[in-house]
Amino acid sequence: MYYIGICDDEKVFLDNIVEMTKDILSEMKIEYKIFTFLNTENIEEYLNTSGASLDLLLLDILIGKQSGLAFAHKLRAEGNQLPVIFITNTRDYAPEGYKVDALGYLLKPVPKAELKEALLRAYHRHQNQTIVLRSPSHSVSFGINDVLYFDIHNKELEIHIADGSILHISASLNSLLSKLPKHQFVRCYRSYIVSLPAISLIWRYGIELKNHETIPVSRTYYSAVQNALLDWASL
Repeated sequence: MYYIGICDDEKVFLDNIVEMTKDILSEMKIEYKIFTFLNTENIEEYLNTSGASLDLLLLDILIGKQSGLAFAHKLRAEGNQLPVIFITNTRDYAPEGYKVDALGYLLKPVPKAELKEALLRAYHRHQNQTIVLRSPSHSVSFGINDVLYFDIHNKELEIHIADGSILHISASLNSLLSKLPKHQFVRCYRSYIVSLPAISLIWRYGIELKNHETIPVSRTYYSAVQNALLDWASL
């Protein structure tokens, strides 16, 4: 499932982008869910909801009390790397947009062909999403869809990959959580984060993964894991 947010305070433009996006993703045979927003405050409120996440944000630059650019800067300052494509009436803001790693600009009125090209580029990047973690001594990179779970062992972060390999780096779970898709990963124990698609079974004190490995779940996180798993299963 591909989660797209579209934000524009002019409903005519918003509805037009939504309809074109639906047509394009259906043609591409991509399963999707679209969330619409009239201002950046609505986006922020949604992202702060438990289990909420977006894979792409189409964002108008000149919008409401807080500009799209200011909101994108805020996301990056918080460590949120949500891919953003700006929608605007002018390219004057392009240099500023590159500071927040914008995937591109779409000028209003947005031609369907240009929207399709932008969505394809963003989706291919999403499919191949790789996370890079750096420490003073080395770096590690991994595809998020390859991960079973993360845990802290001997003060190091261990990244358990589906092929049986384990990557090691000096990093905290809190710093890692800000980089992970909220709808795909959940904390299940003080020192563990699990990938929801990797879960086969959950009971009061443990989680069995699809590779038959077992990891702990604490009373503190049990309900959150159950709810996150139900949300994942319903997508």
